[in-house]
Parts: sequence; structure tokens; C-alpha cells
Amino acid sequence: MTTHIETSASVNAPVEKVFAALSDRAYWEYDAQHLSDEPGEVNSFSADNGIEVTLFEVLPTDALPEAVRSMVSQSLKLKRVISFEPLNDGVSNGEMSAEIKGAPVKFTAELTLFGENGVSTLEAEADVDVTIPMIGAVIEPKVADAVKDILVNEAALVEKWISENA
Repeated sequence: MTTHIETSASVNAPVEKVFAALSDRAYWEYDAQHLSDEPGEVNSFSADNGIEVTLFEVLPTDALPEAVRSMVSQSLKLKRVISFEPLNDGVSNGEMSAEIKGAPVKFTAELTLFGENGVSTLEAEADVDVTIPMIGAVIEPKVADAVKDILVNEAALVEKWISENA
């Protein structure tokens, strides 16, 4: 079974500044260091024609939904790939995918970044798959909530980055 979610997060900055931040490897280094309690790393980055970044992140067990914690004995390694097309008329479409090493959990999202009146919005339509027989359907909504939290936290990090580096 797949759980589908739609969510959005706002950044109090014009879309051009948000896109410029996302186009800067230094922002992604900052993101990887601050998104979770345990620092991650930027594995690859390109902003030649749009943006493509691969992050290796660590999810401490206390960041996991309670229903999952009992099945996990150590922090999980997450590979997250994010891409955005070039900004066109104030809009950039993108994608995000993530897999947890050694766990039957993955999510994909279609992303849309746009701005209006000096505020940027990142919308995501995501699908979460937890392929654990009998309990996957129970865990998926909790993982979906965690995905929403990632997007909201990432929007806050972009806003902070822009305020400190613009």
C-alpha cells in the first residue's frame, strides 16, 4: 500500500532568493549539517542546468515514529536525491526521492517552488511506501508525517540561510 500526501511550506523570501540558495552548494552543506540532530553530508551537487543534489543523512532512532523504534536498533542512513528545473517565470518544478539503507521504506515527491508577494512556497505531492507485511500500512502515515516535518524544517533552514547569507 502507498500513502499519498500533499503538503506545503513557506519561506519569507522572494522565489529568486530561495532558488539562488538552493543553487548554492554551501546551502546544502548547511542543510546537511542542521536538518537532523546528527549531521549528514552532501554526496554530490550540480547547478549547471537546474539543481541536482544527493544527500546522505542520518536519522536517529528518536526521530522515527514510535511504532518503528522497537524494530530499529541504530540510527538509519538515508539517501535523499533532490532536483529542481531552472526557474522559469517564477516557478521551478522538481523531484525528491529517499531510501533508507537496509529498511523497506522509501518516498518520492513531486515538488513545485513558486513565489508570490515576496513569499515563496514549496509544495510537495509525496508517496510513501513501507513494504513490511501486515504493519506497513500502519507505519506509512507516521512516515508521511515525518516527510512533512522534513519539508517544513527545510523551509525554515532556507529562510535562515537567506537571512544570514544574503
